[in-house]
Amino acid sequence: MIFYQSVDVQLAKLIIEPLQRLHSTGFVFEGSPFVIIIDGLDECQGTNIQSALVKSLYLAFGCFPLRVRILIASRPETYLQSTFTLSSVQPHVTRLALSDKYSAEEDIHLFLADSFNKIKHEHPLTSYIPTPWPSPGVLHELTRKSSGQFIFASTIVKYVGGDPHKLPHHRLDIIRSLRPPKGEKDMPYAELNCLYHHVLSNVNDIEAVKKVLGVLVIINPTLIKSGYPNCIDTTYQMDHFLLWEPGETKACLSQLASIIECSTSLSGAIDILHASLLDFLLDPFRSDQFYLCRESILSDCAAYGLVHLRQKELSEYGVLFIYFGVYSLSANLQNILY
Repeated sequence: MIFYQSVDVQLAKLIIEPLQRLHSTGFVFEGSPFVIIIDGLDECQGTNIQSALVKSLYLAFGCFPLRVRILIASRPETYLQSTFTLSSVQPHVTRLALSDKYSAEEDIHLFLADSFNKIKHEHPLTSYIPTPWPSPGVLHELTRKSSGQFIFASTIVKYVGGDPHKLPHHRLDIIRSLRPPKGEKDMPYAELNCLYHHVLSNVNDIEAVKKVLGVLVIINPTLIKSGYPNCIDTTYQMDHFLLWEPGETKACLSQLASIIECSTSLSGAIDILHASLLDFLLDPFRSDQFYLCRESILSDCAAYGLVHLRQKELSEYGVLFIYFGVYSLSANLQNILY
């Protein structure tokens, strides 16, 4: 019945007490310390459970006489960062943020090249794969799109070479949107979809988050494409445009720290860490309830622009009412005509 007990009891009965008994027999713990690895802490069900686990580990091993180290891998969710910075825990923790200094692009490119080479030599339909395949340009394209995230690269490899009855180069074309998937079961990004669904499902106010994402994913690229001089790409600008109080955008995005980064500066530049997130949000079959409808986003932003226009802010966001009003009207007319 141990697995029905609390985490504290499980730690005591399964780890602490056995190690203590081993130590009492005269066993000498020399050399490197024991290392306990906890991978994907943020994927445990329940934010309170995750935070409680960190505290339990500290209490269990904080004064433990033996050399035990604990390595925890996790996305930098806000509630976990708060737990690790508690005055009781913080002195015992060393943080290593892989995204700060480490660039994975070279490793990802090597991984993709090696994996595709293995597919070419081991796949049952290898004789039908064209050569050379894939081209250097395609490898660079996939590396760039991975945004330094190995999950994107590994998802591609598993899909392309994972079915012995499908041609790998056809599967790669599906990944690159050069040919459509065959049926609902043919899901190229199944693992990536699960990741994004998991992160977005834990958000408290998803409608507020979708408003911000709509501006980042749909409005800003439209502005850039048309040569409009200003984008809404900081928390300060986003608060102003959405008529929110200062700090609301930053609070809104705080639960998405693993996929969206807000700088600590006063303006709060917003940066989407995963390029593949855009494709996910704009595909209704992949994103489901998190789908961003282009026409709805344009219409909503036109409405916000109208409010600014009424407030005599024609010099900036009021202009967006006219701009996106025309865009949304045009898009809706196209839907009616076609």
